[in-house]
Amino acid sequence: MLGILFLLLFFAGGAFIARMLLPGRRPLVQLYVGMSFGVLMLMWLPALWAHAVRFSYAAHWLSAATLLVLCALAWLLREKRPARPFDAKEERLALDLLWMVVPLAILGGFLQYTHSIRPTATGAYHVGQSTYGDLSLHLAVTTSIVNAAFPLENSLMLGATMAYPYLADSFATSMYMLGMSLPTAMAFTGTVMMTLVYMGYGLLVSQLCRKRGARFLAFFLLFLNGGLGFFYTLSGRVENGQVTTLWANLSNVFNGYYQTPTNQPDPNNLRWVNIICDMLIPQRGILGGWTMLMPCLNLLLPPLCKKQRHTLREMLLLGTMAGGMPLLHTHSFLALAITSLGACIYCVCTAHRDDVYALCEEEAPFLPFAGKVKSPALRAFLPWLIFGATAAALSLPQLFGFTFVQATESKHFLRFQFNWCNNRGGYGLVDPYLWFYIKNIGAPYLLILLALLKRKPKDAPMPDDVRQNRLIASGAFLIYLIAELIIFQPNEYDNNKLFYVWFLLCLPMAADYAMELYERLSGLAGRRVIAALFLVVCFLSAGLTVIRECRSDYQAYSAKDVAVGEYIRENTPEHSVFVTGNQHLNPVSSLAGRTILCSTDSYLYYHGFDTSGRRYEIAAFYEDPAENLWLLEKYDVDYIYISSYERNANWFTLNENALEELFPVVYESQGREHRIFQVPEEMKQ
Repeated sequence: MLGILFLLLFFAGGAFIARMLLPGRRPLVQLYVGMSFGVLMLMWLPALWAHAVRFSYAAHWLSAATLLVLCALAWLLREKRPARPFDAKEERLALDLLWMVVPLAILGGFLQYTHSIRPTATGAYHVGQSTYGDLSLHLAVTTSIVNAAFPLENSLMLGATMAYPYLADSFATSMYMLGMSLPTAMAFTGTVMMTLVYMGYGLLVSQLCRKRGARFLAFFLLFLNGGLGFFYTLSGRVENGQVTTLWANLSNVFNGYYQTPTNQPDPNNLRWVNIICDMLIPQRGILGGWTMLMPCLNLLLPPLCKKQRHTLREMLLLGTMAGGMPLLHTHSFLALAITSLGACIYCVCTAHRDDVYALCEEEAPFLPFAGKVKSPALRAFLPWLIFGATAAALSLPQLFGFTFVQATESKHFLRFQFNWCNNRGGYGLVDPYLWFYIKNIGAPYLLILLALLKRKPKDAPMPDDVRQNRLIASGAFLIYLIAELIIFQPNEYDNNKLFYVWFLLCLPMAADYAMELYERLSGLAGRRVIAALFLVVCFLSAGLTVIRECRSDYQAYSAKDVAVGEYIRENTPEHSVFVTGNQHLNPVSSLAGRTILCSTDSYLYYHGFDTSGRRYEIAAFYEDPAENLWLLEKYDVDYIYISSYERNANWFTLNENALEELFPVVYESQGREHRIFQVPEEMKQ
């Protein structure tokens, strides 16, 4: 309950700040941006105070006091004009948002509950298909932040700075410290962020789409995305000399491990994974990033598309939110930066035609001296300058202190490679270029291209819809171009985090174009049948994927794993150091939050770490502890952990008898499956 009250306090504070700074925006946009800004402050303020008082209860109470100071500052700097009323138009928008957001929020909440270490009656922790791999990384970050000193160190690689964007996980840490259980904290914060993402995109498409039906179509095309993969997964294939039936194929989709029509790298090269099931649920980085990306896009794009002026306060708030994104999700920050660059270029180049910042006599200039600026291009550039300077001032310390350190320590970051993961390792295209995108993205890809082909009538003013499409495309397709040519992480697949932002930006124009096509078919007898087939083609792959994800259920941690995690958390010092194997399902690091020498390469290699040397040292110690006691002194090790993984590891042969002779046992589970040895102080000196 205390955690919920703390979140509500920040919701209220953020909403108040937005009300003071954004009176000219629609009431629902004000409320949404304010709630999102409240979450951003809840993530950032305890982390900032943790540099002085650790990530402690004191840091949280100081954060609450800081929130009150920021609210007072917003009141002093408020824009003194009346706020827009909550009128009938706003009521219709609120109703539309309910129809869009509530069903997916329920789905998201259910998946967060079932996939974020769901406790079972036996005491085990279960997860879903998509979280079996990634969740333990986020659990380790979440639990290790409790009372941690900042700058934060990486608990999965002793001695390394935490360069991985961790603020989405520290959000869960706050709820965990304020009374929620670990499963509840993960599921609750995940559901809150997913709901904010849905609200943000619902508001964005409602402001950008020209037709009411298009806003619903664009919204669901994003979150229930899936291409033509169902043709591959449901069609008959030969197995043991027999052709499989449709029902057998459906059973394989619903019960097989990653046999869905949206995520089959082999053999069908299906890589356009469903955003809910394979991005927002398992990857808390992109979930946190989109939680801030959506309000930034709501502040940035609708005024540009409607030829409305941004105010100074809007651009300062936008820059502040954007500047806080790198430690939430670097790809989302990069996508916003690229979008802004493309839109800025378009606005400056067309300022002679659309001089939005030309002043009437009764209007105040964007800046005090802006009224003296004669160049339309320079007037158009000034808001971008304020936005960019604010975002840069806040983001550059994060980028140079964390992100660039991680990237420059590995030769696998930032390399040229054409056509993303269709060109695996740069060895040639698996599918023809256009066919790769058509079969993965489906009909929306073609609609986006067709919408961009719309041209203004000859010798006529630029239609608003064509101008909007071009403005958005200037940023969206700059993302597309860069993501097609440059890989930003060792895992080439991760460029999809850029492509999805291109996709969400382009969907309003695609949905509007689809509605236009439907209207052109007016009078055709089979129009509704064609529309129904179109919807089936667009949503069948996603529907099958969502059903499979809802059905998936895997044990991640047994009851004994949970028990050893509880013992470590309650009976060992916080942030004590353990020698363990490098298994990804590790109760020491993930459930208890303790520091280990080296985790799995699945978590470390893709973040720029070469673990070969550390793993060699661990293997040598486990095989011959007496001859490798230097490791305990070198890393100031407190405990040694043994489980079935260490006994069956394929990269060392455990000498358990030698450990028994050297170290006292402080914990032993029934059947001796889990054992913890304590390192005497004299062995660390």
